[in-house]
Amino acid sequence: MTPTKRIEALLAGKKLDSPAINLWKHFPPYDEDPKQLIKKSIQFQERFNWDFVKVTYQGLYSIQDWGSKIEWPERDCEWPDTCSDVGKVVDPSIKNVEDWGKLEVLSMDEGEMANAIAAAKGLAEHYKGEAPVVVTVFNPLTTAAKMSGDKMLAHMRQDPDTFQKGLDVISDTTQAFVEELIKADVDGIFLASQFCSYDKMSAEEYEKFGCPYDLRILERADEKLWFNIMHMHADNPMFEMLSKYPVQALNWHDRLVDEYDLRKGREIAPDKIIIGGVDEFGTLLNGSDEEIKAELADALAQVEDGRIILGPGCCVPLNVDEDRLELAQNILKTI
Repeated sequence: MTPTKRIEALLAGKKLDSPAINLWKHFPPYDEDPKQLIKKSIQFQERFNWDFVKVTYQGLYSIQDWGSKIEWPERDCEWPDTCSDVGKVVDPSIKNVEDWGKLEVLSMDEGEMANAIAAAKGLAEHYKGEAPVVVTVFNPLTTAAKMSGDKMLAHMRQDPDTFQKGLDVISDTTQAFVEELIKADVDGIFLASQFCSYDKMSAEEYEKFGCPYDLRILERADEKLWFNIMHMHADNPMFEMLSKYPVQALNWHDRLVDEYDLRKGREIAPDKIIIGGVDEFGTLLNGSDEEIKAELADALAQVEDGRIILGPGCCVPLNVDEDRLELAQNILKTI
């Protein structure tokens, strides 16, 4: 079965002959150029044949065109290996609360947004019908945080009206980006939220500044795309709230979050595919063969209906050699 047929089977409630898996990662420095990102993504997929292709941009793509200055990593690698570090914001575009009111909706025809669209389109064309292409989209709150450093929450609480004006512009831009992804014929989006955590925001705050913007994106994606994933990047996730979102799959740091293991996630969200089970910071990095096998077997046992895609809680760290991904894949075949 092709990856597309396998995901379609999971969505139909069927068990697969072999477990689904995707151990996605970042691709610096190739992710700074759309042609290079396409090339590396294809090389990565050809080596591993994951059950979907995740378009993983450099993590600052959504803020670059608003003027944040970025320091890019040293090219300490040779093809097809990746760098040991990613780009970092050295001068954020939002410094004062008044700056939120100065934002304007970005064009999709130039700059980094155009590059991101080109990469998604190229991969969608390459894999159409063979493997689902799922594109990373940061929710508006996450983009706001990336462009303001550690000041976003203070600004949000200091002057919520001005902050919301900026958030509306970010939302309009994100929505325009999703519309272009739909035109590019991708199969889904991977909506990442880094603030759906009770240790960062209250439920009331997220219901005002998170949910309406998330749902605007996801409801449109659900109309046109068939495999959308909600990623909860959180130490203390608002799981019950986000598990009700109109997506086909949920992903979170199940190995790092005590309250929500995969079994609990299945109980709360019986209608969703569960993605997780791999500790990318521990077992995948330096676990023995026996420890990797035990972790994968445990994950599969927790989701008894088989509607699981084994994966990390977030991107596999850059210090995990890609040979370790192949090791995990080979061990999975023995379970």
